[in-house]
Amino acid sequence: MAGREPQEQIHLSELDLADLADETQHVRGDRKQSRIISRVLSPAVKLWLRSQLDHVEALELEIEAGDRQLLSGSLSQVIASANKAIYQGLHFSQARVTAQTIQTNLGQVLRGKPFRLLVPFPVSGTVTLSAADLNTSLHSPLLGNAISDFLLGLLQGKMEGDSSETIAELQNIQVELQEGGLIFNATLVQDEQQYPLTVQTQLAIEGGDRLRLDQFKCHLESGNQSLANLPNSFMFDLGSEVCLEELTIQPQGIICRGRITVIPA
Repeated sequence: MAGREPQEQIHLSELDLADLADETQHVRGDRKQSRIISRVLSPAVKLWLRSQLDHVEALELEIEAGDRQLLSGSLSQVIASANKAIYQGLHFSQARVTAQTIQTNLGQVLRGKPFRLLVPFPVSGTVTLSAADLNTSLHSPLLGNAISDFLLGLLQGKMEGDSSETIAELQNIQVELQEGGLIFNATLVQDEQQYPLTVQTQLAIEGGDRLRLDQFKCHLESGNQSLANLPNSFMFDLGSEVCLEELTIQPQGIICRGRITVIPA
C-alpha cells in the first residue's frame, strides 16, 4: 500500500509552529509532548490520512510517543478510527487500525513542510463493510474490473455449445452476501443477446495473502448452452504486503481483520 501525496499542507501561520518549535527547547515532560502532538502531529497526520482517502467521516486519532522519540520524528503507535471511509472507490462502514514503529519528518513539519512517512511500517486492524458498501464499491475500477475479469475467466472455455460464440462482457453486476460466501448476479451480453447469470461461491483465507473461492454453483440462461467443467477453486493473490487473519461473511456484512505493510510514496 503506497501513500499519495497530500494536496495541501499545514502552514506555520495556522498553527504558530515557529513559536511551538522554540517552546520545545524550554518545556519538559508530558506538557511538551502533549503540545507537539495536539498542535502539530494530530493535524498533520489527519491531513495526510484524508489525502489518502476519497472520503471519510468521524476520523479520530490517538498518538503515542515518548519525548525523545517524538523530537526525532518517531512514533511508537498511532490508532485511527473512521466511519464511512472510501479508499480508491472502495467503501467501508467502519475501520479501526493500529500502526506501530512509524518514522516521520517531524522536524520539517515544525518548519511548515507537509507531513511525510519515511520508512515502511506495519498496520493492523479491522474493517467492516455492508452489502450496500460492497455493491457500491463495484462501481470502482479497482473492484469492478477484478470481479468482471474473474467471472468472465470462470466462464470462458467452460461452456458447451456453439464454439463460434464468444463471451463479450458482463453488465449490472451485483453481489449478495451469504454465510461464508457470495452470490454474484449479472447479465451476460453475448452476440447482441442478454442472458441472466448467477454464480455462487464460498470465500475463505488461504495462507494470509490469498483469497480462495470454491464450491462454485453457476446458472446461465443461455439457450442452447450449458456450463461444464467449472474449476474446483480459484485464488486471488493479495500480495506479500497483506496478511489476513480473519474473514467473516454474513448476510448483513463482512468483517475483515489483518495486517498490511504501508510503503511511503
